[in-house]
Amino acid sequence: MVKAYKIDSATAAIGEMARALQKKYGDEALEVIAPILREFGLHSGQRLAKKLADRDLAGRVEGWLEPIIKAGLCEVTEKEPAHVAIRGTDCPLNLEGTNRALCEACMSIDQGLVSALAGKEITLKIEKSMARGDTSCVVHFST
Repeated sequence: MVKAYKIDSATAAIGEMARALQKKYGDEALEVIAPILREFGLHSGQRLAKKLADRDLAGRVEGWLEPIIKAGLCEVTEKEPAHVAIRGTDCPLNLEGTNRALCEACMSIDQGLVSALAGKEITLKIEKSMARGDTSCVVHFST
């Protein structure tokens, strides 16, 4: 059963637009979507990094995710100087049950944002994805 979603946030709107573009134009649309979302994430992360400048990478990631951590929808599961992992039980992009390629393209936002928080390019690895049917998402950010 596909869950019905409300488009009640900018993040949900991004996910819905990406989903619709992939449906209409195929995976080629994702090649256009991903760099735009990464750039958006990078600029968002630069603004946020200034507010969280006194924290290490894990603290900056926790600061970024604070509202959804407090809501019980996400947790930081690994904290190392060059590596942070998070587990989420709700997709703010509304991508549950879609596909891995769409998830990866949309997660370009987070890749850009965490790169800005780290002050250098990070690697994003999606271990688990609700988009492909996993019960939670597990994402690793490494410098």
